[in-house]
Amino acid sequence: MIKSKIIYLILLACMVLFYILFVDSMSLLILILTVVFPFLQLFILRRISKNITAVLDIGCSTTERNVPTRIAVRLKNHSILPVSCAVVSLQITNTLTNETQSLTTMLPVASDNEQSIKFSVSYAHCGMVQVVLKSIRVYDYIKLFSKVINYNCTHDIAVVPTLTSIEPAVDTSLNSMTDNEEFSKVKAGDDCSEIFNIREYIYGDKINRIHWNLTTKLDELMVKEYSLPVSSQIIIIFEFCRDSSSEYSMEKNDASLDAAMSLSYFMLANNITHKIAWYDPNQKMLHTEKISSEIDFSAFLSAVFSSGTYDDIFSAFIHSKAENNDVHFSNLIYISPALSDELFHNFTVLNNAEHKTYLYINDGSETPEFFHDAGSTFAVEADFEDISESLNKVVI
Repeated sequence: MIKSKIIYLILLACMVLFYILFVDSMSLLILILTVVFPFLQLFILRRISKNITAVLDIGCSTTERNVPTRIAVRLKNHSILPVSCAVVSLQITNTLTNETQSLTTMLPVASDNEQSIKFSVSYAHCGMVQVVLKSIRVYDYIKLFSKVINYNCTHDIAVVPTLTSIEPAVDTSLNSMTDNEEFSKVKAGDDCSEIFNIREYIYGDKINRIHWNLTTKLDELMVKEYSLPVSSQIIIIFEFCRDSSSEYSMEKNDASLDAAMSLSYFMLANNITHKIAWYDPNQKMLHTEKISSEIDFSAFLSAVFSSGTYDDIFSAFIHSKAENNDVHFSNLIYISPALSDELFHNFTVLNNAEHKTYLYINDGSETPEFFHDAGSTFAVEADFEDISESLNKVVI
């Protein structure tokens, strides 16, 4: 646009010089047209910019990592005048990793017509990606002026892990725990299959826990307290953290989530109810979800993306150890992109699980000597670039 203005100023100077050298009606008319022409362009630009609309068109709301996704912007020109040049600006942000990518392209739009521009974008890391149509800059016919039309069109795309096809070993000798689940005798919980206690209503209690039959008999609101399970079949605990000591921190993070989801999906496909836990840095607490259906599986992934990543690499394990001290599991699977001698020792001495598996996501560096099978603890190493073979070594 600067180049166009310079050319116009040179042209205007030439027309002034031409008029001075050749004073007549023709040179005057040319000079007047040269002076008026930019104002005419500005008037047309303002008229056109009021008649341009744009729509962000994305074919899906979920995609896998490194899979091309189509993003389209449809421009509609409602004016009788054509648009010679419109610059479309998109911004793509992964809200989990804060990675931002900007896309810009130019296109013309004929009068009373619609033009579509398509992009093919792939995403390297998991997370919730926000695609924003930021603005459209419309130029006049000789690019002296431009008008920016701001938009707030937003579309979210969930970039999910690539589920790995696995065939881990299933220990059927532990399945008896499913039908003989034990409940705490001293603490209430959220398992509605067993009632822990019935008490008077307290402000803030959930309405769906009111015992209506007893309330009718006693003429006073009575509330059911559910039980807290102290035994459970399988739990997966994974760290969704940033390992600053590795240059492949994000890749290892993705592999950690890939492993957790692949194991969870395998169990779901084989009707094995299980729990999955991760640390939420926003609420500074451990999230634990029971996975028994496709709905639970989808809700878990959405909740993980909302939680975000964190720098304290062993937070999930530390909080799980504190919260699940009284809960017994048949199988505990811990997935982490980080490893330390002290933490591995603390993991091996846990006494609340029949079998324990430490799945370490490595970046190709040398594995420490202390990382090996010990008693009921299995040490499994997985390379972040290919975790399938290692997942087959996990015992469920």
